[in-house]
Order: sequence, then C-alpha cells, then structure tokens
Amino acid sequence: MNSGAELFISRSPYVFGGVSGWRDKTPFSILGVPLDITSSFRTGYRHAPLSIRVAAQNLEYFSMRFDVDVDDFLYVDEGDVVLPQDSVVKAIDVVRTVAEYLFTSSRIPIFLGGEHTLTVGTTRAATDIFGRGTCVLVFDAHADLRTEYSGTKYSHACVVSRLLDFLGKDGIYLVGTRAVSRSEYEKLKSSGIRYLTSRSVKKLGIKHAVSSLLDYIGTCRKIYLSVDMDVFDPAYAPGVATPEPDGMAPTEFFEVLYEILSDMFVALDVVEVTPPYDPSAVTSMLAAKVVLEFMAGLHLHLAAGRK
Repeated sequence: MNSGAELFISRSPYVFGGVSGWRDKTPFSILGVPLDITSSFRTGYRHAPLSIRVAAQNLEYFSMRFDVDVDDFLYVDEGDVVLPQDSVVKAIDVVRTVAEYLFTSSRIPIFLGGEHTLTVGTTRAATDIFGRGTCVLVFDAHADLRTEYSGTKYSHACVVSRLLDFLGKDGIYLVGTRAVSRSEYEKLKSSGIRYLTSRSVKKLGIKHAVSSLLDYIGTCRKIYLSVDMDVFDPAYAPGVATPEPDGMAPTEFFEVLYEILSDMFVALDVVEVTPPYDPSAVTSMLAAKVVLEFMAGLHLHLAAGRK
C-alpha cells in the first residue's frame, strides 16, 4: 500500500482466519473498519473486525456451494483503518480515502465493520472509481432512510438516505427489509427505491427473490454488496446492534448469493456485528462465512471470465 494510505492503516498480528496471502496471487483485500460512533442501542462495533477474524479460524475454507477452496488463492489482510472517534464525518472521509486506494489498485475489498455508516464512505469511493452504473445491494433489516437521527445526518439510521443523495433511486436495492418507521415507509414508497422484504423472500420464495434481483442487476455496470448482519433473524445472528425478529435465515441468504453473484461484484462490506452481545460468537462465525462464500463465488466467476 502506498505511503499515503498507510497513514490510515494499523497492522495487526491477528489476520482473518490466521492466514494472509500474497498480493500478486489474489485480488481480495480484507480491511477492518472499527467505526463505532453513532450507535443508538448497543455499542461494541469496534470489536467486530477482530472477532470476525478469530471466528474465521474455526471455519472450513472449502465451499460446497461453489466447489471452490479459498485456501487455493486466499486474500491479503491489510489490517484496520485508524479512525477518528470524535467525528463520524471525518471517519467517513478516512474510510473513503483508503477504499479509493484499494479500488484504484485493482483490489476487491472486503470491509469488516464497524457500524453501517462506513458504507457511505466505501460506496462513495466505488462510485468515484467505477462511475455511473455502480449499484449497491443492501441486505438489511432496516430501511435506514431517516433524514437525520440523534442530531446527525451521518447516523447508522440514515445510511440509505445518504446513499440516495449520490446514487439516486436506481442505484440502490434493499433486501430483507422489515423494520421501518411510518415516515421511512412513506419515503421508501415515494422515492422509488426497489426493495424486497424478508416476508416476501419467505412467502414468494428464493426463486422470486433471485429473479427480481437479477432483473435489477441487469441494469447495473458494477455491484457493491453491503450486508448488515441484522438482516438475519436474531435466532441466527443475536450479536448485532439493533436485532429485529422475523429475519432471513442463512440458507436463504446464501442461496440468493449463489444465484446472483457474478464478476460484476467489486466489493463487500459486513457490518453491525456487536461482539459483546454475541453468545458463543455465532454472529461473528456467520459474518466470516459470508466473507468466505463471497470470495469463493466471486473467484469462480472471475476465473471463468479469464478463460
């Protein structure tokens, strides 16, 4: 990493899964983003990157879904972004700077959050680099469409509103949504943002969800994937900042991912894990599994594209 970007990176003896590969052998870069400023319920996001890294040590790297072994190509664990904790706006600017460097270095970054607000910085960087046609798929229990929350426009409850500012309605698709205020619901309908509730996934089935998402993806040039871990039902992911019942099951998520993943995907973030509230580290384990399956599937598609 260049000297400018290194100013914002803290190396750690703890790397994802206990191993880190060579930059010339893999396009994947893992970066911890311990942003923990705007929590409105449970705090502890800053501990998530470490918790997810440790949890990955106990998972198999072979994906039965994709028939790919992540051990064959691995990733580079870059460390953690050093963030100012006194200003979420300053923190987002730092995240954006580091993300831009990774994108311009032809890396496929995987951001381990950290609160969801980090996505404002990372997706800003993605649109700066990839331009028009960059779309964001957000798996999240919440619509995050508040204009302002607790006195700031840059709260975890305002993430999608901030994305809407620079992506527009056609640049966002929400999946797993089930927790909104009345005003958010009205904004969701009036804005024209496409969304798929967790109830729809369960009632209409994975095939319907996949079809709807593929129709949307067909309008995009590049895809950024953001996974707020509260998209999963608390039975599977209790260790999140704002758990919400009636969520997606891991199998539903992974089957959808299997069907929609392609070489159009340029980044992943996994956010809102809150280790102090994560019994037996099950949420961190699931977050690590999301990372591994994403890398396995995307590696498969990238390899196919090179043939």
